[in-house]
Amino acid sequence: MGITITCFAFILLVQRCIIINAKSVPKFPAILIFGDSTVDTGNNNYISTIFQGNHCPYGENFPGRIPTGRFSDGKLVPDFLASMLGIKEYIPPFLQPDLSNHDLLTGVSFASAGSGYDDLTTTTTKVIPMSDQIKYFEQYILKLQLIIGEEKAQKLVSGALVVDLYNLGVRNMLVAGLPPVGCLPIQITAKSPFLRKCIKEENFDAQSYNVKLATLLKQIQDALLGSNVLYSDSYHPFMHMINHPKKYGFLKTRRGCCGSGTYEAGPFCNKHRPVCKNASEYLFWDSIHPGESAYQHLSNMAMKKLRHHKLSHSKIH
Repeated sequence: MGITITCFAFILLVQRCIIINAKSVPKFPAILIFGDSTVDTGNNNYISTIFQGNHCPYGENFPGRIPTGRFSDGKLVPDFLASMLGIKEYIPPFLQPDLSNHDLLTGVSFASAGSGYDDLTTTTTKVIPMSDQIKYFEQYILKLQLIIGEEKAQKLVSGALVVDLYNLGVRNMLVAGLPPVGCLPIQITAKSPFLRKCIKEENFDAQSYNVKLATLLKQIQDALLGSNVLYSDSYHPFMHMINHPKKYGFLKTRRGCCGSGTYEAGPFCNKHRPVCKNASEYLFWDSIHPGESAYQHLSNMAMKKLRHHKLSHSKIH
């Protein structure tokens, strides 16, 4: 039996423009996140599910060595992007009970580990489906209105997504494609446990999906007046790290740092499992999720795409 892995992420970039050296440069005062465990900064801590990363050794390299609920040893792509964009250092989860006004005004994550595009994905995992992430976003808008008023709140959420979020005022959006799913350690363990080679069929499926996604996003952008949608390629940057590990400082790309690195993730990656001495030498933290070092490299690549696109005139390539 195959293992189903869901990997998706919506990053909404709330945009304004500033003038630097007589050129208009995108400036984002807030960042809003939708997706699964790759961008969940801790929402699952506040719901009843086994899909949680709020225990050791998760957070091993996070400031203070705190397990925050992020499924990695440290920061995730949203955290890196927020820092690179000069917004803030970390993106808090929307369900965190002590969010400040500043937290809300500068952006939160609605993502939930174990979620997926199809709500049926969450029927057994009991995590937050995409439809409920959108409902939380509606609650977020109401909170913004109480802080800065309805008109300013509407301006703040100008970003983009599909029709539901478009009708709520979202316009600008960065959508990540699938990584090479056949190279996840847990997939290799299931289908190539001895040779430990990437599963070609699953990587082919991921590539096929990405081509369809990029095409669909272009159609969405054309259909929704004033929307700006960028497709972010995760597949090829990830494969480049796998095929050229030394260039990125990696020694291990087929196993995670936690435990044996072949199957441990979530509740199976726990304080009773040994971890590698240097997580930065491992592409993966556990058997499913990249480590902080990999996320940083992916964030750098995403930033390059943002720098080469003005969202007011963005196109899918």
